Amino acid sequence: MRIFIYTILFSAMLIMVTKQSVAQENVLTAGVQFRPFFTNKFFRTGAQSKDSSNVNFTITPKGGFSAGGVVRYGFTGTLSFETGINIIKRPHDLNITKTIDGNTIITTHTRFTSISYEIPVCILVFLQLSDHLFMDAGLGLSMDFYPSHLFTYGENFQQYSRRKNWMFPAVNASLGYEWRTEKSGYFYIGSSYHNPFSEIYTSTIGYYENGRYLTGQQFLLSGNYLSIDFRYFFPQDPLKKQKKKH
Repeated sequence: MRIFIYTILFSAMLIMVTKQSVAQENVLTAGVQFRPFFTNKFFRTGAQSKDSSNVNFTITPKGGFSAGGVVRYGFTGTLSFETGINIIKRPHDLNITKTIDGNTIITTHTRFTSISYEIPVCILVFLQLSDHLFMDAGLGLSMDFYPSHLFTYGENFQQYSRRKNWMFPAVNASLGYEWRTEKSGYFYIGSSYHNPFSEIYTSTIGYYENGRYLTGQQFLLSGNYLSIDFRYFFPQDPLKKQKKKH
């Protein structure tokens, strides 16, 4: 399914290359972005649940966000290169429930949060829809950095999520719309899909009674997300035009 999605996006990009668009050739500009994202089982970011010795362990990824800076250079009116740096915040809920003869006797709830960083590189292809409105499709890679392991504990549990590596490559695909003005900059809204090449954490959860280990489970945590993207780019003149001014 993921290969199918990437193929559709790449095909759309190739079609757009044949179209004529203007307004950002030789433009180097910077901007900011904010991307809230949400959980979805289709993208392998739904809840995971396992049972052991009458104890149920459930980890549920919650909605998080990505925020950072963006730098873009327009090779032509149609084709641009984009990079930047983002901080990613991914919260997870952990629920532990013990039942005996169908009756719940102990319920534990906690939350732990992963903080990571991304440095993406992406090629964007633009299609001009009107004087100021452009549609774009993007495809590229990202290097994701995970600075630490995650550890939480309580009276009757311990949770330890060990990062599988301190750095992972990932694929980025995006689709969106951009409103461009000469004096006020560019305003962008769209959506993107981020897919690391592997799960990012191995989460081990232990359940204790009276200070003694009773049972536990292990989960693999994904770094995938589907986001809504909001961006703003500051207004800039084309580089050739800037040189002529001097």
